[in-house]
Amino acid sequence: MKTTIDDVKFLDIKTVVDDNGNLVPIESGKSIPFEIERVFYVYGVRDEEKRGNHSHYKTKQVLISLHGKVEVIVKDGSREARYLLESPQQALYIPEMIWDEQVYRSEEAALLVLSNTNYTPSDYIHDFEEFKSMKEKE
Repeated sequence: MKTTIDDVKFLDIKTVVDDNGNLVPIESGKSIPFEIERVFYVYGVRDEEKRGNHSHYKTKQVLISLHGKVEVIVKDGSREARYLLESPQQALYIPEMIWDEQVYRSEEAALLVLSNTNYTPSDYIHDFEEFKSMKEKE
C-alpha cells in the first residue's frame, strides 16, 4: 500500500476534563491505531531548530506536543503538508514511508513520540532524494 500525506491525520484523543486537572488516556490499539512498542520524548531544542528529517520503512508514529509549539512538515515525495501541534490534546498520526520534519517553534517545547517499533537504525531513510526515488517505484 502506497502511503501519502492523505494518510497523515489528527487523531481524536479523548480528554477527561476535571476541576483539578485534565487527563488524556493513551491506549494501544484504541486511541492509538497500533500497538505501542516504543515511547520517547524530545525537549531542550533551540527555538526554530529542525529535527526529524527522515522517513521509516516500517515505523508508524504518533506525535504529541506536551508543551510549547512544534510544526510538523510531512512529505510523500510529491506533496507536502504542515501541521501545528500546540496542545497536549492533539495527536498526529504519521504512517510508515512518510518523510517528516519537526520545527520547534518555542524553546520550551516537549514532543512525545509513540511508535509501533523499537529503535532499529536500518528502518531509517535519511536521504530525501533516495526517499523520493523509492516513493516513485511504489
